[in-house]
Amino acid sequence: MISEQDVVEQLQGVSPTRLRVWIKRGWVSPTKTGTVYYFREIDVARLDLIRQLQMDMAINNEAVPVVLSLIDQIHGLRYELKTLARAVEAQHEDVQSAILDVCTSMRPEKDDS
Repeated sequence: MISEQDVVEQLQGVSPTRLRVWIKRGWVSPTKTGTVYYFREIDVARLDLIRQLQMDMAINNEAVPVVLSLIDQIHGLRYELKTLARAVEAQHEDVQSAILDVCTSMRPEKDDS
């Protein structure tokens, strides 16, 4: 776990006040002990993303939760796809082949025009 002070030192341009605002908005959910917040590595990565969105890309406060939600959805879908891929890999070759055939047949044909 990384302390609030360490996060502020690590993320250039993120003040303690700004960090607390992002926490209050629910953009990141650190652990709180007393009055001090502690962050996991994933929280720090998310804070760095928020910093980039706001400071480097000038994404406004109203758009940040939308972007974060979309990114969370993408990560969730990637996890589900990896789980599905592992389940398919655990099947017998005949079952894998049948799944591949069905997937191939369900894809729309590309328009070559």
